Amino acid sequence: MADEALILNTVEAGVATLTFNRPDKMNALTPEMLGLFFREVRKAAADPEVRVIVVTGAGRGFCAGMDLAVIGTGRSDSGLAAAEADAPAPQWGDDIGPSLKRHFSAGWNALITSRKPTIAAINGPAFGWGFILSLHCDVRFAARSAIFNCTFARLGVPGEKGVGWLLPRLIGTARAADLLYTARRFDGVEAERLGLVNAVLDDAALMPHATEYARAIAANAAPRALAAMKAQIWTAADDDYDSAFAAANLEQDRCVKTEDFREGLSSYKEKRPPKFSGR
Repeated sequence: MADEALILNTVEAGVATLTFNRPDKMNALTPEMLGLFFREVRKAAADPEVRVIVVTGAGRGFCAGMDLAVIGTGRSDSGLAAAEADAPAPQWGDDIGPSLKRHFSAGWNALITSRKPTIAAINGPAFGWGFILSLHCDVRFAARSAIFNCTFARLGVPGEKGVGWLLPRLIGTARAADLLYTARRFDGVEAERLGLVNAVLDDAALMPHATEYARAIAANAAPRALAAMKAQIWTAADDDYDSAFAAANLEQDRCVKTEDFREGLSSYKEKRPPKFSGR
């Protein structure tokens, strides 16, 4: 499959939909695929026509995690390096620790630092790194066929790629410990009960719901306000109240000087949909 097809990127009505496109492997991640994904996230984040980013998978799976076939094969790969920078193709063999850290860690915070709302539409299994990528999104919707798994303990590795930071903040220490220590599988219903997903939907309803939800945000929310709120949400757990309050006041002072603030007030008074420009 050509590199360009590993990640699909479609933009419509202010929503960029990024799709893992390796359905024959349940969208298991290769180095080039992950690099291309991060590149497409950055591309969507920089596109003024994009207001919201949706992440999903082709076929029956969201993302089965890292493709274990790349471990110990000695294969070279240029995809991730090309996506991150014009650098020589990385190579690795059995001693994969430093190489995997160097070539996979870059870009992992792209979904969080995008400053645009991100939504995971989890249409099937989300294992390992696929599960972690979904946690990097702001909102998660799951299909009834979705299955989740923190596989790391059974593979003999610790919680990877920030999952030990993300998971306790989302569901609490004890519940995070349960999922990480046992490496057990759990379904969308339990994920909703734990607070990991916002809603569970019938498989056929997942993408229509996620798309409609994203388009409503894109149409009705000012981009600058969204960016500010996203920063507030992701930093809130590490800020004290006074710092968070002061930061909100500062951003409010900036926002009231924008065209979008004036448009928001006008549209509210005139009882019409807003037409935000991002300025």
